[in-house]
Amino acid sequence: MAFITYLDFVDLWYKLRERGTSYAAKKLFSNAEQRIKSTWNEDDLPSSNWWQVEAVRHRWNELITGNQQTIYPDYVVQKWLSTQTNLKLLSIGCGTGQRELEFAKHACFAQIDAFDIAPKAIDDARKTAAELGIHTCHFFVGDVYHDIWPDEHYDVVLFHSSLHHFKQIDGLLKKVKRTLKNNGIIIINEYVGANRFQFNHARKHQVNNIYQTEIPTNFKTRKNTATVKSQVYFPGLLRMVISDPSEAVESASILTLLQQNFRQLELKNYGGNLLTFILKDIAHHFNSPQAQPILEKLFALEDELLQHEQQSDFVFAVYQK
Repeated sequence: MAFITYLDFVDLWYKLRERGTSYAAKKLFSNAEQRIKSTWNEDDLPSSNWWQVEAVRHRWNELITGNQQTIYPDYVVQKWLSTQTNLKLLSIGCGTGQRELEFAKHACFAQIDAFDIAPKAIDDARKTAAELGIHTCHFFVGDVYHDIWPDEHYDVVLFHSSLHHFKQIDGLLKKVKRTLKNNGIIIINEYVGANRFQFNHARKHQVNNIYQTEIPTNFKTRKNTATVKSQVYFPGLLRMVISDPSEAVESASILTLLQQNFRQLELKNYGGNLLTFILKDIAHHFNSPQAQPILEKLFALEDELLQHEQQSDFVFAVYQK
């Protein structure tokens, strides 16, 4: 575990070039809640991450649903909800609402309530819902720690890349349990790896070794710059707290606490142990046909790493009250 690393300064320099000095000012001179909001209100800023690679998303679909073209909302409805009607879903930390709108396309849902701390994200979700003519989704700005939800009201609770941003997860899950109906389900699609991305030395060494040997030099330039990502960097604790105090704050405890509070119906590992950090800042190179052989090799190497470590940083799972 590192409080600060040399590569934190490298990343800061890159962010300043990309986003300007106002970015640093907002991070250094704001309180924790303001820093969290600023992170999730800036979704229009340049980024290049593993979720933007089409082949990676197909891999997730294959590992979660068994079909590269089937997204998990469709899979969940078909497997767990197909015989039910008039369902109510609560989405906690919905961002811009993409997954909620995918669920809303299914007739089994009568009401979807979705909230986030970031006002801009909620505005974007409302606009998209209006453009699609979807009226069952209610998007609102909310606070997971202070909002009160009715008892035994929802049939489904969704955490899509949000649960790992919360602290006091055990108390939150007990709150979720109260608002779920009997036999209601929780769906998670989450990062469940090391808290604050503080991985052990063996993981960091292996990922960097693969980066140096498997990624061609012309694939290492960062998005919108001529700068080269010379190695994979893993953040120190100080950078994590300054950048986004909510990031992976109790992530390593998520699966244990879910098991303690709910009955697991299914769990699918879909990796990230290797791909998340190798593709960070350079993922834009990997949507070309020339990149496919490299990706196939990376996929095979990640499968080997998953087998060796016997854990996955990212999981999809369904639990029942």
